[in-house]
Amino acid sequence: MDSPVVNTVNGQVRGTIKLTTDLPDKPIYTYYAIPYAAPPLGELRLRPPEPAFPWGGVRDGTKLGPFCPQDMSLMEMEGLEVPIKLEHTNTSEDCLTINVYSPTLAENAALPVLLYIHGGGLMAGMGSHHGFEGLAAHQDVVVVTFNYRLGMLGFLSTGDKYAPGNYGLLDQVQAMVWVRDNIQRFGGNPDKVTLFGESAGGVSISYHYLSPMSKGLFHRGISQSGIWQTMPFNTNPLSVAKSLADELKCTTMTTAAMMACLRTKSFDEIIDKSNVLLERYAVEPFVPTIDGKFMRAHPMDLFERGDINKVDYIVGVNNHEFGWMLALAVAGENYGSAILEEYRDPEKPDDPMAIQNQFTQMYGDSMFVAPAVLAAEKHTAAGARVFLYENQYRPSVFRRRPDWAGSDHFDDMYMVSGLPFMEPYDLPEPVSYNEDDKKVSLEIMSYWANFARTGYELVATI
Repeated sequence: MDSPVVNTVNGQVRGTIKLTTDLPDKPIYTYYAIPYAAPPLGELRLRPPEPAFPWGGVRDGTKLGPFCPQDMSLMEMEGLEVPIKLEHTNTSEDCLTINVYSPTLAENAALPVLLYIHGGGLMAGMGSHHGFEGLAAHQDVVVVTFNYRLGMLGFLSTGDKYAPGNYGLLDQVQAMVWVRDNIQRFGGNPDKVTLFGESAGGVSISYHYLSPMSKGLFHRGISQSGIWQTMPFNTNPLSVAKSLADELKCTTMTTAAMMACLRTKSFDEIIDKSNVLLERYAVEPFVPTIDGKFMRAHPMDLFERGDINKVDYIVGVNNHEFGWMLALAVAGENYGSAILEEYRDPEKPDDPMAIQNQFTQMYGDSMFVAPAVLAAEKHTAAGARVFLYENQYRPSVFRRRPDWAGSDHFDDMYMVSGLPFMEPYDLPEPVSYNEDDKKVSLEIMSYWANFARTGYELVATI
């Protein structure tokens, strides 16, 4: 069933209608793959985004658009025990599109807007890895998701005007501009926009609190399992750019010539050689940097002098961030036995699980908990209202996850998005959420929606 046609600033779009399993009489008007920026192709590759081009006729918004180029092996959900089924795995550089989920199309509805920034280490992921009709239906909010450029295409920098970097973050700013200019047509309030995101999405949101380009485009934010300190920040991006240019047989004599060459390479070549650099550096080499506009100084310097967008902020973590999924993704299925062999105390051979738990907690604390606490302290000192939380709930759908693994990285997103109220997925076998999952999902969705709706006053119960 199609949704009514909506007139956006750039043209008309027709969507589809989605329903949740428990609210069959409450349609969610869903619009997929609406361009929010011009395709970053040719001379627009590795440059800040340009506004979307207008189109004629009625655009088909009933199907998901392609993902931004990435190594799709990083999104092999089945091996990571993630109960999400990707509807397709198509990638294209023409990927800067936005998706809207709304319970109403009345322009005077003025519903709060929750703008989701996806995770994936700034090198993988997409705005449509699962739907948000559960959140939109149960909380009467408009939910918006989108793709942004990743990896080399999103963050390569030469440190000068020829490739200043941070294109993925600038894409996010452009998505906020699209929301400001269009969301009222989908029943949303452009003056009540809350950013929320998990992992690299949370990291991105923390950068928007530090950027003058984002100021005024959002009014609250929620960083789940990630702030800027969770990931590297590159103070010498030119060396990484030259390393990639060498791999792709591009000249490095001048940055202008190097960038002209890099713009001619296929994204398959780019992904292949980016993986070579990933192995060489052992961390994602294409990350945010100082570009003079979006990021004017090192984020720690901005933190220390309180140069922060002073709007309400929720920062939080899960209680076992490195318990299972991240550990598998980083170290493979045998990571547990490898840790035990390395850290086992020969005097206490019968207590290996305690050692494993200590190690994973240590890793989670250093990557997620300590940065979250620091962010809360710095934002509070700057005069913002901040809420700090820990999520301890583990969804019931992980059949193979060990009992000792608690609330893992990304576990909160199943609850926040309302997945327990959507059609069961068949990855790797039929998945059904239980009543506890549904109860917790309703509670967490209400926290996020109340924060988006009224901010400080209705979040004191978290």
